[in-house]
Amino acid sequence: MDKPSLSFWAIAALGLFWNVMGCLNYISQTTAGSVAQLPEQYQTLITGRPVWATAAFAVGVFAGAVGCILLLLRRSVAVQLLGLSLVGSVLSLAYMVMAIGLSGDVLLSTGVSVLMACILLAVAMAARTRNWLR
Repeated sequence: MDKPSLSFWAIAALGLFWNVMGCLNYISQTTAGSVAQLPEQYQTLITGRPVWATAAFAVGVFAGAVGCILLLLRRSVAVQLLGLSLVGSVLSLAYMVMAIGLSGDVLLSTGVSVLMACILLAVAMAARTRNWLR
């Protein structure tokens, strides 16, 4: 088994940080006290979010975090989890576009998450191809 490059480790670690921040964001959005401190527009968006969109958000960030941990542990199952994270991120973006429309804010928040999920999945697939994962 070949050794992963330094960029592999850096991207996997950055991905883990990104997804852990997403997990914390998800948890804060499920806490009434935290939501009450947000501007009214965000409160309405969060409290009116359908179950499927909330589930997609959770799957996106938690599968992403676990996928990155598994990537750092060089486990091939990371590919499937990061694929699942991408699906959750795309569904979250779809909800945001339906709820608010395609705006700069949506692209900066959820759109960047989709981009990050794509990058992480591509890195995991490349690592699997290079036999860096077991």
